[in-house]
Amino acid sequence: MMSDQLQDLLQRVYEEGVNKAKAEAEQILDKAKAEAANIVQKAQAEADRIISEARKQAEDLKKNTESDLQMAAQNTLNAVKQKLTDIFLDEAFNTKLQEVFSDPQFLQKMILETVSAWKESEGKIIISQNMEDKLDKFFLQSLSERASKGLKVEFSPQMKTGFALTPSDGSYKLSFTDEDFANLFKSYLRPRSNKILFKS
Repeated sequence: MMSDQLQDLLQRVYEEGVNKAKAEAEQILDKAKAEAANIVQKAQAEADRIISEARKQAEDLKKNTESDLQMAAQNTLNAVKQKLTDIFLDEAFNTKLQEVFSDPQFLQKMILETVSAWKESEGKIIISQNMEDKLDKFFLQSLSERASKGLKVEFSPQMKTGFALTPSDGSYKLSFTDEDFANLFKSYLRPRSNKILFKS
């Protein structure tokens, strides 16, 4: 009788222990599953974030590359247009202006008109040395007379064509060469030439 009661007690304790252990095991398993699911969810979210960021960076890189290529193409096109316009204007002006500035009569008239309009009482006129033997002696005499009034006349090998005026203090220099006039005409005509050449 006593042994039966003891047996029942042991059986009950055993079953309670097994049930408790089973419940704890299930609780631990459920917690582990929840933690695993949370880890998977976080990992998936991080993976999605990385993929999204990588796609955005790739898209930004694509846009920047396309923009850079478009800018490079536009710059190249503008440079080509500029070069073609310069060639067009060079052909139109350079040769003719060189001829004009090599004409002694034209140069003499231009020098006299410029000197007459010049307001400085003293200064220096620098003329291309190439023209020294070509200018009229009466013209040179007229310049010499002006020299006695404070205008010095100098022929320089540095001046390829034309002439320049500078006051005695050297504060500025007025240059009148074929290149100066070519640049002046080109700056004025370049926009119009672009429209003619490129219909823009």
